[in-house]
Amino acid sequence: MVRALVHEGRTVVLSSHLLSEVEKIVDMVAIVDHGEVVAQGAIEEIAAVREKSIFIATTDNTTAASIASAHSSVGSIAATDDGLRITLRPDIDADPTAGEVNRLLVQAGVTVYRLEPARTTLEQRFLEITSRLGDDQ
Repeated sequence: MVRALVHEGRTVVLSSHLLSEVEKIVDMVAIVDHGEVVAQGAIEEIAAVREKSIFIATTDNTTAASIASAHSSVGSIAATDDGLRITLRPDIDADPTAGEVNRLLVQAGVTVYRLEPARTTLEQRFLEITSRLGDDQ
């Protein structure tokens, strides 16, 4: 219904604490903290990942980490609960690098079953922006 109103050329203002739902339907967002707008803009800009990273999961994450760390575009690698987070150097484009790392892993016989760009949710950004991460508020 909200999308239909927007397609009619109407502006819809939605206020909600369900940020995962908001993220699915809005184009622009304003984050208000204690009555003040502390961030506003396109949802892609507000929730943009500041570090270029990719998530990868394989049948052998130890070998995958070793192979990926040798790639010149990789800045660091960290193990996660479900794979590896590969953080790229700031001047690197993530898409070609993800493909190159995937190719190297497959050539080494490592099966890759997850490969996706890292993404920050609107809720994570809200918590970062409003300094509520770790607060008891």
